[in-house]
Order: sequence, then structure tokens, then C-alpha cells
Amino acid sequence: MDLTLRESMARRLHRRSIVASTITLPAVPAMIDEYVQMCDSIFTAVGRKFSAEQLDNCRQVIAGQLAIAYERSPRSNIVISIEAPIGTVLNYHVKAEWYTVEGAYANWLSTREPPLFGTEPDARIWALAGEAATPAECPVLDIGAGTGRNALALARRGHPVDAVEMTADFADVIRADAQREHLDLRVLTRDIFTTADDLRADYQLILLSEVVSDFRSTAQLRALFELAAAQLAPGGRLVFNTFLARDGYEPDDAARELGQQVYTSIFTRDEMTAALGGLPLDLIADDSVFDYERANLPAGAWPPTSWYADWVSGRDLFDLAPEQSPVEMRWLVYGHRTG
Repeated sequence: MDLTLRESMARRLHRRSIVASTITLPAVPAMIDEYVQMCDSIFTAVGRKFSAEQLDNCRQVIAGQLAIAYERSPRSNIVISIEAPIGTVLNYHVKAEWYTVEGAYANWLSTREPPLFGTEPDARIWALAGEAATPAECPVLDIGAGTGRNALALARRGHPVDAVEMTADFADVIRADAQREHLDLRVLTRDIFTTADDLRADYQLILLSEVVSDFRSTAQLRALFELAAAQLAPGGRLVFNTFLARDGYEPDDAARELGQQVYTSIFTRDEMTAALGGLPLDLIADDSVFDYERANLPAGAWPPTSWYADWVSGRDLFDLAPEQSPVEMRWLVYGHRTG
């Protein structure tokens, strides 16, 4: 059969299709070209190729909803609904949807099998706490405590622990376990940065595990450093894990935005230094999370979850081999300067 005839028949075949589809994607405004290209490919594949003018209008609609969703939350999507009857018409609708960060984590409890974050405390945190000869004299502040993987283990060791957790369902899990075991563990259900009135000023250890990876700005980093400077006792330690850009890599808007959607917020070392400026905190350790946890977790505890090794290597953001990823999660330890 003549190729032209075959192609003409194919056009008729495609136009006999009845299309109903919904596509949900993370909201990443800087990647607008990818959304438009995907829609163009889908519309063309079902025999409803858009003109340049129609496609430009589609771009504007998608861009507007991307901006709304991303501004509302780093746990946001756009939903593209497509309907096409027999013929050449295709209707589409784009809407934004989002969770709060705490709402997204609360959803984990109903959709994922425990343990959500592993069963053992982080090896880096456990090692720092282990430097205290007398745990009862080493109070701990666990910010973003999750379901208590670190807080409960430290309280069992004898540390007085304050656990701050925004997600009420997570806080309830910690509180129930602490009460059942009669642990010296106080649970505060709130945003740590709203007030410091109920915090101690003599913590020996302040920790954030898998929390800074949800930060959206360097202003949040600054707030963290200021809180640590105010609430740590002299000689105390601040420890957190965060995704740092490797030397020579400057993340663009697309990487930062998609990173926030996949729990991989990126900071550069220059941004860390600037956020710390003028405060009595000194960087005393900088370790690869992947290497440290793999080497120091108890036998059988690595990896803590099925997703952990890829995530800390930056592979939730970059579909590359770990050694090719331009970011990796690092453990940063700061000491509160004395004198």
C-alpha cells in the first residue's frame, strides 16, 4: 500500500479513539518545557496535534498552575486531565494540588509499611551521643523527630530528650512509646521556629535527621544556626544531614525545585558558610552519609530502608550512577564555641 494512503488511514484511526486520561506530576515551574513537550507528544499520539498557538496557550495554563502549586508547598502537583471524543477535538484541564509538609508525612502512616525510617538510630548521631560519659547530664533536642527512631533510643540510653515534631500523628507515636517505657522524653508538637520559650538553653546535642532536606531557603538555615547558638550549652554539638552540591556544581532553579519535591533540597557550601556567618558555631566534622552509615550501623541494619541508599546519593533527583550525581547527603557537625 502507498505510504501516503497508509498515513491517511492512520490519521483516521487515531481520530476514532476516545481518550480519557489523568496525568499527575510534581510541580516544578522551571521545567515548564518538559510538561509542554509531554502534552504535545500525547496530543499528537492520539491524533489531536495542537497548533503552535494552541500549544502556547497550553504552556500558559500549565505555567500558571505550576506557580500556584509550587508556591503553596514543596509537596505539590499539577493534574492534567484529558478528554477527547471521536474526531479532532481534545479538551484538557490543569489544576494544582498540594499537601503541607506535615500532611505529606502524615499520609506516610496510612500508605507505607513501617518502619518508615528504619529501626536503628543514625550511626552519626549515636556516636556523638556516645561521647557523653554520663547521659543524664547530656540533654538532647531532636528537631523533626519523626516517629522517634533517634529520640527514643537516646532516651533509653539515659539522655533527657526533647523531641519536636510538626506532624501530630508522628508525635503521638513517640509520646505513646515514651509513656509506655517511662522514658525521660518530652514531646512538643509544633514548628520549632515559632518560639523557643519551652526549650532548654543547655542542650549538649541538637540533632536534625532527614529534616534540612525539606528546607526551602537559606533563611531557614540561618534560623537553625541561630536557634542552635542560643540553645546549646558551651561545647555542645549541632548535627544534621543535608544535600550539598559537589565542588564545581551550581544548581539551577530546576534542580532546586525538583529537589524540594523529592526530599532533596540542595545547598552549596558557600550558602552554608553565609548562613552561619557571625555565630559562635564551628564546623568540626563533614562526612558522607552513605559512607558513614554503611560503615557504622549495626550488622544487618544497612540500608535502613529500601530507598535510603539511592536517596542519600542524590539519585531521587538525578537518574545517574551515584558517582555521577552532582549532589550527595552529608553529615555536618558544628561545635558551640566556648569563650
